[in-house]
Amino acid sequence: MKKVTTALMTMILMLSLACKEEKKVAEPSTQEPVVEEQAKDMAVASFDDESTHALFNEYQKLRVALVETAPDRAKTAAEEMKATISESYNEIGTLADEISKAGDVEKQRELFSQLTEKVEPVFKGSIEGGVIYKQFCPMAFEGKGGYWISDVAEIRNPYFGDKMLTCGKVTETIQ
Repeated sequence: MKKVTTALMTMILMLSLACKEEKKVAEPSTQEPVVEEQAKDMAVASFDDESTHALFNEYQKLRVALVETAPDRAKTAAEEMKATISESYNEIGTLADEISKAGDVEKQRELFSQLTEKVEPVFKGSIEGGVIYKQFCPMAFEGKGGYWISDVAEIRNPYFGDKMLTCGKVTETIQ
């Protein structure tokens, strides 16, 4: 029993150090404030074409759904993303389609990481005004880490949701 307790304490210590999270005041019991906060701040950035702007908005909806561990909403957001993007974004459309068909949230999160790799250069190359943030969680995908693009600087981790909501850091501010 002592070995199990020691192992558990060691794991907790490692996780807390890996993300360098500060002690927090109790998190809100519902996750709706995140949605409200995201909705009011969403699309502060502007892009040089409407297609990229629509892609960015749908990407943010998908990110928020994953933050809230809401696979049904993530499916819907991915379907909407696929429907709104232009044909010039074939790879992005394919990944959005795969996310919409994924059976569980962990698979959606894995595909979201791949999607982020594809949308990042699109957003960087098209931003005209405002700010977006490239963020990183070192604990995602068994310690390999994972990036995402956010419309707010505050960390809301789409790879762990409420398990490690604030694990991560801003690695780049894109203007």
